[in-house]
Amino acid sequence: MKTAVTSTSDQLCHADLIKFLEATIPGWLSESWDNCGLQAGFGKNQLTGILCSLDITAEVIDEAESLGANFILSHHPLLFKPLSHLDLEVFPGDLLGRALAGGITLYSAHTNLDSVAGGVNDHLAEILGIDQCVPLVPYSGRSCKLVTFVPAAEVDQVAAAMFAVGAGKLGAGRYSECSFQTPGTGSFRPEVGAAPRVGEIGRLNLVDEVRLETVVDEKLVTRVLEALRQAHPYEVPAYDLYSVHFSESGCGAGRIGVIENPINIDEFALLVKTRLQADAVRLIGGNLKSKVEKIALCGGSGFSLYESAQAAGADIFITGDLKYHDARSVLEKGQIPVLDAGHFATERHVVKVCAAWCRDFVAKNNADLKVAIARSESEPWITV
Repeated sequence: MKTAVTSTSDQLCHADLIKFLEATIPGWLSESWDNCGLQAGFGKNQLTGILCSLDITAEVIDEAESLGANFILSHHPLLFKPLSHLDLEVFPGDLLGRALAGGITLYSAHTNLDSVAGGVNDHLAEILGIDQCVPLVPYSGRSCKLVTFVPAAEVDQVAAAMFAVGAGKLGAGRYSECSFQTPGTGSFRPEVGAAPRVGEIGRLNLVDEVRLETVVDEKLVTRVLEALRQAHPYEVPAYDLYSVHFSESGCGAGRIGVIENPINIDEFALLVKTRLQADAVRLIGGNLKSKVEKIALCGGSGFSLYESAQAAGADIFITGDLKYHDARSVLEKGQIPVLDAGHFATERHVVKVCAAWCRDFVAKNNADLKVAIARSESEPWITV
């Protein structure tokens, strides 16, 4: 997918990369509690290099500085909740202060990267040899159909203004500037007190207009309507707004699929440990010699999808960060075993995916920029 940029190919700025990332890993796929996207940074700064990481740490910032990279794309956001104050001497203020002082932009793709096709869970399934994957809980979003009526001569400028702030995107961002146009005749009579930009007060005016239809994510409605009002030639633009529900093919929480040949749980657990290069895996429930074939998974901390995995007929559910009482509930009333392979091990692989996307962005814009993967990251636990 090629994303148009605002600067020349040898002078890409941070805003160009952010635009590409927003199209590739749409923010509207994220959970409502999450804080995806720009954490801090400088949209107008020239891009000198990109470092992809799982987390934003002091060591990762060290790497970025040593590589001359001034854009860090992380999976986990540095900031999850609004700050009441910011102390630049303690976490997370110390990291924010260092990054901003060094001209480094911090950008995160979290639950949207989990959900998007080709993201965390699809790549995890690929590593484990799980085929025929579909989302465990398919994404079902809420969007709006926006219809407005514009003089034919100005329809392009109004459409461009709305597209510039995010309207018109379909297919998880794979298609942009989507709209439908129908010619017609608009009528209006400006009354005393009106200040029409087109037509005369007291006279019925007939204007060749275009019915312009597009889609808008519900989170962007206010921004898009403001752009519409600013670009429209009428004092009071007419528009209709409809709420619609839609699904995105291949996007959603978790994944479920099958392995080619059924194997015993103990063999499968060892396969997962080996392929993820995990220090250890923990099995909760199940018989070690039972066969598994239909596999459900969610990288990171995904036990909230356990019941969905059971309902989908999975033989086992892979995730990380299982809590003690959740493990007890699996043993007491669970129908399928859980394999806890750890948060870090089930997600670190996605950094390579992010780097590949960024390299594609750099190549398609004919830029000479280094895209690197953080090498300082490791499992936070020490297994003894």
